[in-house]
Amino acid sequence: MRVSVVVPVRNEEGSLGALLDSLLGQTVPPDEVLLADGGSSDDTVALARSYADRGVRLLEIGPAYPGRGRNAGIRAARNDWVALTDGGCVADPAWIESLLRSRETLPGETGVVFGECRPRLADEWDVAQALTFVGCPDPDTGLRPRSIASSLVHRAVWRQVGGFPEHLRAAEDLVFMERLDAARVPTVRSREAVVFWRLAAGPRAVWRRFRLYSAHHLAAGLYRTWHLRVMSMDLAGLALLGASWFWPPSILVLGLGGIARLLRMVAKRRWNIPDGRPFRLDRLLRVAFLLVLADAATWAGALDFAAGREPRR
Repeated sequence: MRVSVVVPVRNEEGSLGALLDSLLGQTVPPDEVLLADGGSSDDTVALARSYADRGVRLLEIGPAYPGRGRNAGIRAARNDWVALTDGGCVADPAWIESLLRSRETLPGETGVVFGECRPRLADEWDVAQALTFVGCPDPDTGLRPRSIASSLVHRAVWRQVGGFPEHLRAAEDLVFMERLDAARVPTVRSREAVVFWRLAAGPRAVWRRFRLYSAHHLAAGLYRTWHLRVMSMDLAGLALLGASWFWPPSILVLGLGGIARLLRMVAKRRWNIPDGRPFRLDRLLRVAFLLVLADAATWAGALDFAAGREPRR
């Protein structure tokens, strides 16, 4: 069966070569790879063009968010079955083969196959992010949360749910999956279809990413995904801090609560790292720092949304 691969990209010159090489080296090669460039200002476009003779098609769609890129790529694809991934990812050699094998278990002619999306751990900041933010495998199935960055979608399903929202820089994939669930689209999981994705490159990138995600999650109406939980905890912490003027033991309560949150988070995500040492002191300190940083970025993104500002990418 012929498959198209669609990837929205923007300023990915440093990672695009590895992604394209992984896609073109599949055990079951794609019929085509479509890159939808959303207005790159680096050498992404030139690099993409250098792969033209190997079946890579470039769509220059102007300034655009990933949702518009995916929609443009799916619309232009030669095939009804489209595999989706993101810039900055690298696909396992059997990714497409595994997606197609699982497609055969769908109850009908259309549907969606979700593969696995795993983080690449290049340094200790990546490890800290894996212990802080990355969704952990389900204890019953061993599967990670669904991700559009490792999926196979039939074009009829894409049309049925109205495609991806194009006005969101983040959370457009969550909205799309909510639409799939609401429409009761048949889906299956493929444990062997693995894509490895790139985490934020250090604390500064974490700040930018979470600030942007915060604003666009609110724009998508997804404040329940993390805003309510984070903001309620932060406000409770501020209340305890203020109470210390009148009741000094509240500082102890605040400290113990912070430690409990830290340890609970690391314990829950300890399976995300391979060396089995999640509670090393240096790692705990990095996780604590990232927690504070992400909470502050969440508030900053909420203020951006309230003020109608666009956070920097």
